[in-house]
Amino acid sequence: MKSFKIYLDTSVILMLDDSKRGIITKEFFDFVTQNNHKIFISEIVNNEIIDTTEKTKKETILHFWKKLNMNVIPYNKESNDLAWNYITEGVLTYNHIEDLLHVAYATVHNCDMIVSWNRKHIAKQSKIQKLNACNIKNNYNSIVIFTPEQFLTYFS
Repeated sequence: MKSFKIYLDTSVILMLDDSKRGIITKEFFDFVTQNNHKIFISEIVNNEIIDTTEKTKKETILHFWKKLNMNVIPYNKESNDLAWNYITEGVLTYNHIEDLLHVAYATVHNCDMIVSWNRKHIAKQSKIQKLNACNIKNNYNSIVIFTPEQFLTYFS
């Protein structure tokens, strides 16, 4: 199997201690690790995890986090500009800028896919179509977006 560059948004990491989605998320991480896929996050994810206020949740996340080899994409203007293009194109409003930044960072850094539990704003077919139309209009590749559950169903 080809090694994928997988961008994770914050929702995947925050679900590690969720009863149902946590089990699937851990299975996803096990599969990704066993198959030598590369995991990418942005500074946005890093900061959202650090800012988590629930002590138990934060401890669970940080413990698991240490086991993973994640590549952190630093803040950059090109990704920020693409996120603004998504807003201009009406994909989502400014209220969802973090969601759009996740997609923009993954797109600009040529990740093969995004994995997200956010079915409302990211892993939703109507949004994926709009995001990819904007990507193509701005000379970027389209991007595939899965939930961890969809990823496992498709690749395992």
